[in-house]
Amino acid sequence: MIHFDTIDLATFLNEYWQKKPILLRNALPDFEAPITAEELAGLSLEEEVESRMVIQHGEQDYELKRGPFEESIYGELPDENWTLLVQGCDRLLPEVADILNDFDFLPRWRIDDIMISYATQGGNVGPHFDHYDVFLLQAAGQRNWQITAKDCLESNYIQGVDLRLMKTFEVEESFVLNPGDILYLPPKVGHHGIALDNECMTFSVGYRSYRGQELWDSLGDHLSEHALFKELYFDPKMSEHLNPGEVSIDSAMQAKQLLEKKLQDPKLLQSWFARFATQLDQGAAQQLPEPLTEDETPELSEFVTALHSEYGLIKDAVCRFAYTDIDGHTQLYINGAIWETFDAPDVFLQMLANHNFFTQEMILAELDKPGVSELLFDLWKLQYLIFIE
Repeated sequence: MIHFDTIDLATFLNEYWQKKPILLRNALPDFEAPITAEELAGLSLEEEVESRMVIQHGEQDYELKRGPFEESIYGELPDENWTLLVQGCDRLLPEVADILNDFDFLPRWRIDDIMISYATQGGNVGPHFDHYDVFLLQAAGQRNWQITAKDCLESNYIQGVDLRLMKTFEVEESFVLNPGDILYLPPKVGHHGIALDNECMTFSVGYRSYRGQELWDSLGDHLSEHALFKELYFDPKMSEHLNPGEVSIDSAMQAKQLLEKKLQDPKLLQSWFARFATQLDQGAAQQLPEPLTEDETPELSEFVTALHSEYGLIKDAVCRFAYTDIDGHTQLYINGAIWETFDAPDVFLQMLANHNFFTQEMILAELDKPGVSELLFDLWKLQYLIFIE
């Protein structure tokens, strides 16, 4: 787990998380970036990788380029003032995904991805604010971060620039980050990070943000898919002198009561939200592994034999696992689906959701229990779990 400098975890969660920024010095002591700038540039050449490049030509003159890039572009760039950003690096590199283990003090299903940026001296993406929580881990070199809570409004942006940059940016605090330092920013805090050298790399551990409309639409889809809202609307008491074309406030409130009654069902909401929270976005869904073909799939007994000889199993980095505990019953959710558990024990299902990898010792301790081998086999055939190499 990351070090919280002069505070403890409880203080961070109570006073800072989604409330205010904090700089955590030496949060990951002796941190060394698991990827070089050259390797990051190599990822930006790949078709399936989401990458961008920001070049600053003047004070408010920024150029945005979108990948995948040709290798030749790196010979055409200026010596300074440009930034390369590669999205979803935790899904591409196991060494980057391992960093997420240091953030297990927050729900794993809340994490969006790790974006990695490399910048030459002076490189930046302009002053802006986001709608999500982010931990900005300095991985190499130095970066100067300026932050502000003022004028973080949708209307405060520079027109005519591809990036949504803040037009008014009044610096309230400024920090120079060294490798291993982390700057935590809650939503809607303006920030502007400028590379101070040619080695500057920043890992942005971003957390998903949910807009109300997304939640509302998702709940409606869940109710429809499972036919969970068949209750009828009944009119309120009718007036003898009604206007036949008017929708009265009483009629609207009657509909509201019907909706509110459904929203007061905690079991329904917990099950729906677990599906919503584990659902993959379109980009992530396209990165799911290919399942084993029928010819590639051995018998269950052969898989169980392999479990006794292999180091263990690890989750595919794209997949999202979670569970709910409702009335003492554990339900597993994976990638937005309520998952068939084969009646595996609740403790095992919770372990499956809580951990990123499972050693041979962890697996063999549970393997003789009902449904465990069948569930693991099911997930391995889909390649949601793979053997540790």
